[in-house]
Amino acid sequence: MSSGSLFEEEKERSPLPRIFLAIGLIVLIIAGIIGYFAYQSNKERVQAARDVRAEENYRDTAINMLSHSRFSGDEFRAQLLGKGRLERYERVNEDLYFTYPRSSQEEFDEFVNKFFVDKNKLEWAKEKDGKLEMGGYSVAISDQTPYFFRTSLKNFKVDSTQPLNFPFKTVNYTLNLREVKDFLDNTQIYGGNIAVDATQRSSDPTLWFANHGIMVGKPNEPTLQRLVKDLLKDVEDNREKKIQRLVDFVSNEIEYSYVEAFGGGETLKRPDEILMTRNGDCSNKTILLASLLEQIGEDYILLYCPHHITVGVQQGNFPNDNKMDFEWEKKNWLIAETTLPNFQVGITKVAGFDKITPINFVQRPKEKNLIFDANSMKVLEFR
Repeated sequence: MSSGSLFEEEKERSPLPRIFLAIGLIVLIIAGIIGYFAYQSNKERVQAARDVRAEENYRDTAINMLSHSRFSGDEFRAQLLGKGRLERYERVNEDLYFTYPRSSQEEFDEFVNKFFVDKNKLEWAKEKDGKLEMGGYSVAISDQTPYFFRTSLKNFKVDSTQPLNFPFKTVNYTLNLREVKDFLDNTQIYGGNIAVDATQRSSDPTLWFANHGIMVGKPNEPTLQRLVKDLLKDVEDNREKKIQRLVDFVSNEIEYSYVEAFGGGETLKRPDEILMTRNGDCSNKTILLASLLEQIGEDYILLYCPHHITVGVQQGNFPNDNKMDFEWEKKNWLIAETTLPNFQVGITKVAGFDKITPINFVQRPKEKNLIFDANSMKVLEFR
């Protein structure tokens, strides 16, 4: 029988290839495990960095609002800082100057521990001639200012989830710093170009006005959704009654601000700022009503008049007894005036209404950067 017979006994193979294969598999498994944990570790570091940056954004939001009390109000400060006060925010050096009224050491320590990362990084003012002075600034010594100190922005901390509550006669407006931030960075408002060029001819002096639509809240904004839901909880499912209820709230529960109206310049506030300060002139009352109408999906237009702005809603089943109407896009729009308490759409007659007409410009805020001349239908330019 030849040595190549199929019936020959097979010789035993070398074990080395199997050993190398096993080692290779083990190496691959170990490398996979190391890679997985490295990925998870990096993922956690990235998420941690994002969380830190998010908290820094909320901190910056708090400081921005506190340093602009005209837009946030003292009640915002009191709810956020308690008895503490941000006296000055020096943006160049990112220094914060605080005061705190006379209190027990235990109470003050509690304030410091709550809002500052490292109490050793608080720099204290020195007394001189009956004042506390530091960094070129001073405060008179009183029961309201025995503590005057400064620290860096990075040393300040705040609870971004702390609820803020602003009660009105009929409802409460609630939000937190995370929601304030979404307004402040323009995520929840329409935004756009602020300056509108209304110059008629190139030879005319430049005439411009502020684009109010940029401040109107978008649909489904959480804080306004909660407010509107509360406002309409007892209102039957009727378009006109819902609109009237929103008009009632803005006209009756938002105080007219003569400071904004006659203070010089134009003050435009976001919806949350109007609600936190509880006041506004015709500009800001209009912005708020428009923002609330957005939450119920109601079509409306902003009507720019000489030295005034108001909201127009489609007539629908509203009466038109007061003849405060305006035709646009072959539809009849009624003025929903927010500066007159108890104003009833289509019913309330306004003395001197002719003084706020004619209507010069028309706008739908959701149509970003689009404002029409009410007479020529010309689209205005921005600058």
